[in-house]
Amino acid sequence: MNPRSIGGVTAALALAALAAFASTAAAQTAAPSPAAPPSVAPPKAEARANPSPESIKEGKALFAKFVAGFGGKQKVSTVRDVQTRGQVTAKTAQGEMNMDVQTSMVFPDKISQQVDAPFGRLAMVATPSGAFIAGPAGAQDLPVEMKDELIKQIRRVPLLLAQKADDPKLSAVAAGTEKVGTVDAKILDVSYEGAAVRWYLDPANGRVLRSAHTSLGPQGEAKIVSDYSDYRIVDGFPIAFHLEVTTNGEKDQTLVLEEIKINPGIDPKLFEKPVIPTPVPTPAPAP
Repeated sequence: MNPRSIGGVTAALALAALAAFASTAAAQTAAPSPAAPPSVAPPKAEARANPSPESIKEGKALFAKFVAGFGGKQKVSTVRDVQTRGQVTAKTAQGEMNMDVQTSMVFPDKISQQVDAPFGRLAMVATPSGAFIAGPAGAQDLPVEMKDELIKQIRRVPLLLAQKADDPKLSAVAAGTEKVGTVDAKILDVSYEGAAVRWYLDPANGRVLRSAHTSLGPQGEAKIVSDYSDYRIVDGFPIAFHLEVTTNGEKDQTLVLEEIKINPGIDPKLFEKPVIPTPVPTPAPAP
């Protein structure tokens, strides 16, 4: 499996957490292999025209409907952490591969993503203090740019953004209407602390049907589009159990959730870099 496909698979773990809350934010951040981290440059900010007062007013109303779809401000404020488990089908250089994926996310800035694949378990972790990737070959730090991109993925999580509804750093601007399936979806451009995402909302209930954003990978920027379906209610929250991911126009991942836990209390050790023991020298043979 090449670095891009490995990164795409582990990133699907974050997508699982996002899908757990009517999500749309796309956490498909391709990660480098432990053996050779690439040199990457931070993605360029998307150019956006100055929004009109009307689009700002409509955006505020759409965002309020989105928050109401979660049960309101008080309900979303109760969520501290999320764990999910599911199956991802990903296109790789070696062909289609099915893997078990898990994610643990602590708001506002910690994520641990794991994938169990034929080659073993691969984990990718990001916190404010750093990021690393660990697998059968050992553990290796990720570049600062990659850590920042992973933290941005958390900032695109719809539930986290719902918690920031009254934060002056949050921007929500209406951007018209576009067909998503049979629905005339309302487009909402949302940004918070440097992370931007475009949502396509169902006007009937405020749920996210599709998201789009630009992400950072080894080859540079990539446009990620995620489509959400099979919504179910878990602990009062709308959860999309089926997710289709398209990268630069090519459908390359399908994620099906099997389990989600809300506020399970996540073990802090999941975010600690494993210590690789120093091999004990082999004693010289006796003369």
